[in-house]
Amino acid sequence: MKAQIGIIGFGKFGRLMAEHLKKKASIVVTDIHNKSKEARNIGIKFVSLDEAVKSKVIILATPMENLVQTLHIIKDKLIPRTLVLDVCSLKIFSCEAMAKILPKNVEVIGTHPLFGPQSASSGIGGLKIVLCNVTSKRKTFNRVKNFCNSLGLKVLITTPEEHDRQMAASQALTHFIGKAINNSGTKRVELSTKTFDMLMNVADIIKNNTPALFKNMQNMNPFAKDVRERFIKELNEIEEELK
Repeated sequence: MKAQIGIIGFGKFGRLMAEHLKKKASIVVTDIHNKSKEARNIGIKFVSLDEAVKSKVIILATPMENLVQTLHIIKDKLIPRTLVLDVCSLKIFSCEAMAKILPKNVEVIGTHPLFGPQSASSGIGGLKIVLCNVTSKRKTFNRVKNFCNSLGLKVLITTPEEHDRQMAASQALTHFIGKAINNSGTKRVELSTKTFDMLMNVADIIKNNTPALFKNMQNMNPFAKDVRERFIKELNEIEEELK
């Protein structure tokens, strides 16, 4: 019998997870909006929040700005020894919130899949996922790691602080540059180089992100501001050199 996984939040990423996880587990999903039709279309069950939290494994796929509120709502509904995971792109924030709010009789692991629906459009094999242990037992953590490997994912284990430190460059700065390109009105041109096409591919992906997601990754990552300021400083110095 397959284990049941409850996904709280059925947006684009919640749907992506459900489509891949249903091959390995029995999936139920819930959302603040009625998305029973969308769930039915991919062959999974849409349930109430109270039903979803009865699952042995809970994945929190809500927008980052709704995470704390969601934790307070579910904290007294969780069954002891439930495993709770999140998929937030900032791990200091989410891991500290889960450790502080959730009861001590559940196990918690922070995760960050380093991909989204667009980059996973042709499959998730070979893509990366970060795991940060919060309060899970070693046996549980290893089971999650092995499960991710069975999906073809490359597992990276780190601390929430090191995760956010590296994401300040690989995520926050990349999105900062991409947003600047989009806001400047730069468009694709016929006489393009491969490098320019790659840059525009990044800008196109970022164009689909919500304003809230952009602000969260910039303002909630404690290392992002320094990275941005160093980048802007270098841009100004390069401009001065050209003059």
